[in-house]
Amino acid sequence: ISDFRWDACGMADVHWKGRINAILYGLIFTRELDDAAVRWTADAVLNGRTMPLGVAAYYGAIEPALRSGEPLNDMIQAPHSEEAVRDFLTRLAAELDARRPWPPAA
Repeated sequence: ISDFRWDACGMADVHWKGRINAILYGLIFTRELDDAAVRWTADAVLNGRTMPLGVAAYYGAIEPALRSGEPLNDMIQAPHSEEAVRDFLTRLAAELDARRPWPPAA
């Protein structure tokens, strides 16, 4: 892969899509991507309820996903616009940053 890179968490940038899909899957029945949805998703990431790879894996996927310019909501098709999804992910990253230090991955 010609644009293969390692991200800040030591993971290949090419893995962001599946991790973003895991985040978005939790939003398919969420009507509004408000602050409550951000907090709920951050809780899910932090406690590994539905996202068992550890916080760094999902957090580390957000920046390359936003930078990619690729559609982010094309596979899961949560009922939200691409702009709303990108805004949500930006706010989720900020929420996860605010909750440092993170628990260790299981």
